[in-house]
Amino acid sequence: MNHLIVAFETEAACHRVCELLAASALPVRSVCKSGAEVIRAVRYMGGGVVVCGVKLPDMTADQLYDDLEGDAYILAAAKPEALDLCENPHIFRLPLPTNRYALAAAVQMLMQLDAMGASSHSQSEQETIEKAKILLETNGPMTEEEAHRYLQKRSMTTRKKMADVAAQVIQEQMKGL
Repeated sequence: MNHLIVAFETEAACHRVCELLAASALPVRSVCKSGAEVIRAVRYMGGGVVVCGVKLPDMTADQLYDDLEGDAYILAAAKPEALDLCENPHIFRLPLPTNRYALAAAVQMLMQLDAMGASSHSQSEQETIEKAKILLETNGPMTEEEAHRYLQKRSMTTRKKMADVAAQVIQEQMKGL
C-alpha cells in the first residue's frame, strides 16, 4: 500500500522531497499545501506516512499530529534548530540537509510501522465498517459502493476515522429500528 504524503510550505521543497523519494522508488501518493489537505488525504487513505516541514501555512507539525489523532506517522524534516520547535515526542525528526538514502530509510521504516499498525487495527475496524454498510444497504436505498462512499464522505467532513463514523452509523441505525 502506498500512503505517502508530502507537505511543505513551499512548492520547491515539496518538489525536491518528491524527487528524492521517487529516486528511491518511493512514489508519493499526495502532495499537500496545507495541514487541512493532509488531514483530508490521511482520512481518505485510512492512514499513512506524512513527510512535512515543522510549519505548514495553517498549522505546525505538532498541531497536525494532534488533529490526526495518531492516524498517520509524521516525519518532520527541517534544520536542527527548527526541529527543536517540535514538542510532540511521537513526531519523527530528520535534520536537514540530508541525503536521499537517509530520507528513504526513514520513510521506509515509517511505512513498515504503518503497515504493521494497519493490520492490527484493520480487522475489528473493517468489521465495524462492513456492519455499517450492511445496515445502510438494508435500511436505505443504497448499494454497497454508495454506502462506502457515504461513510468516506462523512468521515472526511466530520474529521473522524471511518471506523468511528461506522460505529456512529450503527448506533443511529439501531435506534431507528
